[in-house]
Amino acid sequence: MAGPGLVSKFENWVRETGKKDREKVGFLEGVVSIVFNVLIAAVKFFYGIMFHSISLIADGVHSLSDVLSSVVVIVGFKISARPPDEDHPFGHGRMELIASVIVATLLFVVGLEFLKDSISKILNPEISQLNTLGIVVVAATLLVKEGLARFSFFLGKTIDSSVLIADGHHHRSDAISTVLVLISLGFVHAGWPRADGIGGLLVSIFIMATAIGLIRESASPLLGRNPEPELVDKVKKIALSHEGVIGVHDVVVHDFRSIYNISLHIEVEHTMNLCHAHDISDAIERDVQKCCPGWAIVHIDPVNRTHPRYNDVSQAIEKLKGSYPVMETAHDIRIVGSDDHFNIVMDVNSEKIPERLAELEEIRHSLNERFPEAGIVFNIDPPVFGIKH
Repeated sequence: MAGPGLVSKFENWVRETGKKDREKVGFLEGVVSIVFNVLIAAVKFFYGIMFHSISLIADGVHSLSDVLSSVVVIVGFKISARPPDEDHPFGHGRMELIASVIVATLLFVVGLEFLKDSISKILNPEISQLNTLGIVVVAATLLVKEGLARFSFFLGKTIDSSVLIADGHHHRSDAISTVLVLISLGFVHAGWPRADGIGGLLVSIFIMATAIGLIRESASPLLGRNPEPELVDKVKKIALSHEGVIGVHDVVVHDFRSIYNISLHIEVEHTMNLCHAHDISDAIERDVQKCCPGWAIVHIDPVNRTHPRYNDVSQAIEKLKGSYPVMETAHDIRIVGSDDHFNIVMDVNSEKIPERLAELEEIRHSLNERFPEAGIVFNIDPPVFGIKH
């Protein structure tokens, strides 16, 4: 009964501390990881040197790289915890991601070096008599590394930290590489000495693959990865919950880890009083900022739906969505002119490449067949989240 109770209390502590001081949680994960990884690396180095096993030594370096990873995690959390300043108005939250890229790059270099050594070991195998106790001790490190991985996953998911989750994957990759080493040592024991070099080769490839995965995972948000669909939907629901808002589009989210910079366009009736529209946009900005700490900017688009042909045009555009996905982005639809001669003006989000421009010409032709008395005008805006072609 005491076990689950302690786990629950610890989880509550992590959750509450993460809300107030993420640095403490990152420091806890880093220190625990450093202590255990130093011990694990020492065990693997000792028996790797004893066995003259390149695969075991490479695995020891992999474990030691986790120490460096944890140090960078601690430093990254410390820097990312700094508040916004004059030079960095959006805070320092992305330092966690930069730290991950640094660790992953160093890890890749280590893997490349052991790739060379492992090839040499395959060509010139050398290994002493295996020690059963040593193999058992190395095997026991698997349990410790899996425990560290789960610990990091738990902390990372509780406080929503991609860096801690990435460090958990780092720990698990070390456990998997140890499995490869033990298998190779088993083949050596069976009389295949080159299996040690092959095991080292597999471990080095695994190390480099892990590094590439971490770089991609950490660099993507730095480059401006699309936000989660749930976040975009939440912003849209907040805007549409305000009376007078008849449409929302062009939701753009810049995620600085601890601070968001969000912009969106709302559509309102063209007859709405300017002061009233401004009050609505201010209210939406405040509500979005409660949901996502940082800044929110709302742009107002007046829409005239009183034209006699508006419903016909809207229905025609709706039908085109099934054949042309770009029409899902059509917004700010305006009809200018009389019943007999008018222009259909709309904004769409699209790349200005030949394929997309040709597609818009097809749409223009289709609308002209339906409304021969109308001119079709497309205002092309850059693609934003959710635009699929």
